[in-house]
Amino acid sequence: MMNKLSLGQVEWKEFLIGGKDGIFSISSSNSGIDKSKLIEVIGKIPYITRSEVNNGVNLFVGKEQSKKYSLNKGNVITIGLDTQTVFYQSHFFYTGQNIQILEHKNITKYIALFIIPLLKIQMRKFNWGGNGATLTRLKRTKILLPIDSLGNPNWKFMEDYMKRIESEKIKTYFQKKKLTY
Repeated sequence: MMNKLSLGQVEWKEFLIGGKDGIFSISSSNSGIDKSKLIEVIGKIPYITRSEVNNGVNLFVGKEQSKKYSLNKGNVITIGLDTQTVFYQSHFFYTGQNIQILEHKNITKYIALFIIPLLKIQMRKFNWGGNGATLTRLKRTKILLPIDSLGNPNWKFMEDYMKRIESEKIKTYFQKKKLTY
């Protein structure tokens, strides 16, 4: 099964990213804390910003933030508006301003790894300033995804495909280092 996975063997279909007919629930961050208002206690909770590096993590903070800011749950994809950065967040987190959150009950780390490059391609059409990635524009944006026999996103294929890619990369790494895998 895993060795027969190929992007060319599946059928693909266009889906809206968000909105009433979209595949993701898109919302603004629960926190959106301006960095100057952060209580910068060293902790284990990621503070996600629109940065292009470190999975968007600017620093790690403690849970002791103002009551008006609530944690965002993990297992979601974040999109930084203005900078069009796209990352998977596995754990609870706080954010800076202008971060949109994509949720779906079927998201896993592997499915996110499959979808993020597709989202990044679509984010190229947005830019800083007048044509930024607003919530409305994100909801109207479409991506191509592999589909199952019912025409729905083929979540299993996406997950299995990325697991196979990861396994191949790990195997190649260990072979180059002449280590046992």
